Amino acid sequence: MPAPISRQDAVRKLLRLARPVEARAVPPKDGIGLVAARNVAALCDVPEHACSVRDGYAVRSEDVSRARSLDPVRLAVNGCLRAESANPPSIEPGTAVRVLTGGPVPPGADAVFAEEDVEETDGHILVREPVRPGWYVRAAGGEIARDTVITPAGAPITPQAAAIMTRTRVASVPAHPRPRTRLLALGSELAKPGAAEDDGDHPGTMHFPADNLVLQRGLFEAAGAVVERTGVIPDDRDRLVAALSAPDLPEILVTTGGTGNSERDFAFEAAQQAGFTPVFHRIDIRPGRNMFTAVRNQTLLFGLPGPPAAGHACFHAIILPVIRRLRGLPDPETPRTAQFTQAINARPGSEWLVQCALEIQGSTLTATPLAGKTVPPMLGLAQAHGLAVLQSGQTITPGDETEILTTLF
Repeated sequence: MPAPISRQDAVRKLLRLARPVEARAVPPKDGIGLVAARNVAALCDVPEHACSVRDGYAVRSEDVSRARSLDPVRLAVNGCLRAESANPPSIEPGTAVRVLTGGPVPPGADAVFAEEDVEETDGHILVREPVRPGWYVRAAGGEIARDTVITPAGAPITPQAAAIMTRTRVASVPAHPRPRTRLLALGSELAKPGAAEDDGDHPGTMHFPADNLVLQRGLFEAAGAVVERTGVIPDDRDRLVAALSAPDLPEILVTTGGTGNSERDFAFEAAQQAGFTPVFHRIDIRPGRNMFTAVRNQTLLFGLPGPPAAGHACFHAIILPVIRRLRGLPDPETPRTAQFTQAINARPGSEWLVQCALEIQGSTLTATPLAGKTVPPMLGLAQAHGLAVLQSGQTITPGDETEILTTLF
């Protein structure tokens, strides 16, 4: 059997195979959470024309330049402009126009008096102080100018960005669809979550819910992928080969279980029978050493060990960078790190992925290990927010920093 590959080499091999899912044009509202394939820019100014930011009166500042408290300027009010008003006529010298918030400032006017700053009487206003040009006026493009990039290529489209795209007349955006995923839990002892646990065909046989399907679905969806189907396959090589040979496979196919050394562990051989070419067979991490990956056409197959903690570790170490690549996200420039709150020692022999509870304290991301004799494995998995990467034989003391793998950030 070949020597296990390092985590870094495994990721490099897979990223050479992974390509962002082909972009397609979608309305901004349907692009939320997707990654922009190109820069998305505003197609119009907002506001499209100068507008008032207060309820008040549009004026020509030169008409009130001599206004004083004891010598007010009297202006006739001609009409009212609202947010929906279009193409207002030019303001006449010596007059004002009533304008509501968002209403257009008429040509010739260059300032707005708030209604509480003037006196209204008999269709006129009395102005008792001068006003600066631009007062309470938002210029065309004052909120966002035409051709301003709203979301750059390679960045996720946020709800607020989608709203601004909609406002600036962007009808469609080029975005990478979420990579599609299919999950298969292998084992005759498993039942799909929610199914009956008793085996009617084999009385006295107990099935256990396939918790890996819940775990991996949650991890994939948290990372921005979409899980299109899940299923349980018993320990039947022919059924597994048939499932892996399906013509409509998505970008990612995941099996859990069947990667050990017993007579029931035939996932790797079944993948080869189904036409997949191995990328690597084992990986030098713990837990998760018996993971394998393979490729057929545009589908990447990840064969994960059955223990949920091992699948959790393999997802963060190997699959998460691939999902980012398929989504069109750039590779992180530097690893994310966290400061340990407790001491921990890694045993010699492999790179260790240690379950951790993560917390932001002030400006520092901290990691509390959930390992050792005092933390049962399943409880540690339930409370973990990510994993810390420890090298073979490494000793960590409180305050030390190490690389963290998580879907939280």
